[in-house]
Amino acid sequence: MNIHARLEAHAIIDRLVMDGPTFPIDDARRLIDLIPVAPSSRISFKGSFRSRGSGFKGHAAGVGNVEMDEEAKEKTFTLNVPASHKIGGYVGTHTPGSVDIELMWAETRADRTGQSCSLIYEASTGEPQEMLLAVQKSLALQLHLSFAM
Repeated sequence: MNIHARLEAHAIIDRLVMDGPTFPIDDARRLIDLIPVAPSSRISFKGSFRSRGSGFKGHAAGVGNVEMDEEAKEKTFTLNVPASHKIGGYVGTHTPGSVDIELMWAETRADRTGQSCSLIYEASTGEPQEMLLAVQKSLALQLHLSFAM
């Protein structure tokens, strides 16, 4: 995407998310045209491995107990993940039938409600159908275990 397309897309996204799930249809059509479509894949995966850093504990004369820890290491990997585009403060991913939009800093928030949305459209015609806004809900799970010997 060139800079002019990014600026126009950013303004459109701001207008689209302003009123919740209702949106101007012409803006939605234009956004669908602006963001390049990534080929869809049946299976895609994004993951990461985290490991604790090494460290040690000991006793230093005149200081007392000391502990030294190395920073944790993280390795991220992806498989068949569609290309995403930075658009102002947003990240947009366009696959056939869907434009997914997320605030860049959404992952830093405890409550991610309203931090992302998906514009769903008919892939064959390009006609927008609905805007889905992300809502975070809590799920309580109770697990009762009993062991008999």
